[in-house]
Amino acid sequence: MADESANKNADQDLVCPDCKGSLKRRRTRKPDECEMLCGVCGQQFDVCDLDTVDRLKKGS
Repeated sequence: MADESANKNADQDLVCPDCKGSLKRRRTRKPDECEMLCGVCGQQFDVCDLDTVDRLKKGS
């Protein structure tokens, strides 16, 4: 359970580089752990790619 709360906190630190909206996990029956969506513009991001994650972190 501690892992789930840590993942949620990490997810809140990621923002869309275009519109600055927060990223969310896709709600599906079989969610992809690497895929996140922008809550504002709907862009998809691969958060398993370290370069992408660095670009999405707040303050960058």
